[in-house]
Amino acid sequence: MLMINILISTKWNFSNIKTFLQMYKNIKKSIIFFIAGVLCSCGKEDIAVQKNDSTKWEIDKKIEDNDIRTQLGYDPRLNYIYLRPTVADLPMLSFGNVTINRDYTKEVEVRLLDKPYDKDVQVSFAYDASAYDKVKADYSGFELGDANLVQLSEATKTLSKGETSVTFTLTISNNSNFKKKVILPYALKVTDSGLTLPKGKDVFVLKVFPEEIKISAESKVVSKLLGYYDSSVYIGNSDKEVAFTIKSSYELPSGLKVALVRDDSAVLSGRTLAPTGVEGTLPEDDFNAISKKLTFNLNEDFFTNKGGYALPLKYVVKDASGNEQEFSNNKLFVNFDIKELKASNDNVEVATQPSGTIIDRKGVRSSHYGSIYYSPRYLLDGDESTYSYVKDGAYYYFTFPKVRLIKSVVLKPVSGNQVKNISAYAGMVQGNEQYQGTITYSGSGDIVITFKKAVPLIRLAVGNFVNDENASSLWMGFSEVNFYEE
Repeated sequence: MLMINILISTKWNFSNIKTFLQMYKNIKKSIIFFIAGVLCSCGKEDIAVQKNDSTKWEIDKKIEDNDIRTQLGYDPRLNYIYLRPTVADLPMLSFGNVTINRDYTKEVEVRLLDKPYDKDVQVSFAYDASAYDKVKADYSGFELGDANLVQLSEATKTLSKGETSVTFTLTISNNSNFKKKVILPYALKVTDSGLTLPKGKDVFVLKVFPEEIKISAESKVVSKLLGYYDSSVYIGNSDKEVAFTIKSSYELPSGLKVALVRDDSAVLSGRTLAPTGVEGTLPEDDFNAISKKLTFNLNEDFFTNKGGYALPLKYVVKDASGNEQEFSNNKLFVNFDIKELKASNDNVEVATQPSGTIIDRKGVRSSHYGSIYYSPRYLLDGDESTYSYVKDGAYYYFTFPKVRLIKSVVLKPVSGNQVKNISAYAGMVQGNEQYQGTITYSGSGDIVITFKKAVPLIRLAVGNFVNDENASSLWMGFSEVNFYEE
């Protein structure tokens, strides 16, 4: 017995199939010639013909399993025509007492699997209640829907010669009061015997079910760090904006607006209610997209002291008449932590490793005072081959776009003249930098200045540099500076 086993270990595409079929033809020819040769080499006395009257026979399962049609899931010798997709969802949308008048369409494509057909073909695509029994097991909780629920533009179309697909369109009008879960089966039929409908690809199922539009906030809490010094509250200019993104699970009807309003009845979880006026003017805008970003600017002037505060808000959706839709989970909060900046003579120390989380330096501005060579901006460029040099008594200033609670500052020195002393200062605005202490450095490698108690600041100064030789004429160089936040 001659056995040929063909093992398929990778996914087959149509190019693979064509290549295989050509190989198959060549192998087939070789087998025929081989058998012919064997037969020709046999003498008549070696051949015996026996009659077998048995009708009880079957193909060996191994042969079936190894059959190329089994391996591929279809017979590559046939021309297949099928539906794509075979299932689609179509929700009947509702949104409170708002009427949603809208037509929806679903397109279903009839496709040829491999290549265009050699003539025009009539294909039909129509509602078929009899197909319900075939598919209902896959759609628990769904009953058979009425054909009148959906409009089919054309039930029969021509798939023209040379083309590979044709499209049918289903249209349904939204009904906000629709409460059932139904499926509508549509069957594909082709009269041309030269085309084959693969199992499972000849029925399209449209699922229709009620769906309430959900409104949610991308984030429910926004946190802000503010600084307090000398009876004033400070927030960085770039940090005054508050943004909440409100999202809808489906496209809303036109004419709706979404707004943020203050909600002083909310539970604040141990925080103090933010003073009225902190929120400035709250936004209201057309809800004309799936996602809507609402922004407003804080006014820190209404704060009068340090501590933990909360600004409670909620989002509301209004129709054209100003009627609000009811929501059960629409509360939002802006939490404020106002930290006090204090002067100190002993709030810095030298550490071996920085404490806290490194800060993205984007938006940090630099300046200086005193004798300097090369701008301090080179300390912020991420390039250790660029430097800035200072002499005794000089200062570097770094201004952040918002209040930061700084725990460590790391200076990367250039080899050469050694720094002995560095002083650190913290402030909210230029000119009010408060002394935090001076470190003495006698090691090697990065200079890690750590605040014993993290300092709230917008302005950071390191300076009053002293060389280890106490030589005011000597330069002290640095390549980078990094900041770490508690």
